[in-house]
Amino acid sequence: MTAPAFRSIIFGLLLLLLATPTRVRANCPDVHVVFARGSTEMPGLGMCGGPLVRSITANLAGLSVSSYAVNYFADATQLSAGPGATDMTRHVVAVAQQCPNTVFVLG
Repeated sequence: MTAPAFRSIIFGLLLLLLATPTRVRANCPDVHVVFARGSTEMPGLGMCGGPLVRSITANLAGLSVSSYAVNYFADATQLSAGPGATDMTRHVVAVAQQCPNTVFVLG
């Protein structure tokens, strides 16, 4: 991703955050990154997800950023893509219900 494209995404997120009303719950993050690691990577955010979360956090100083690593097997056969998509969907829906003003970044 190029720097101008990344800045555009960050700017868009900031506009969304500024346009939203007050939080429903005090412990809701401003931005929540949900990331599915690459095939055959160990559980967690993976080689790309960790740096992405750190970059978003650094570029959105003053806003709270949280993250979630999608829980799935991530094997090379792609057979775990369905369960991974289900886990991601369930997580996003659960957080969105509790924190309707949180902005999501999916990867």
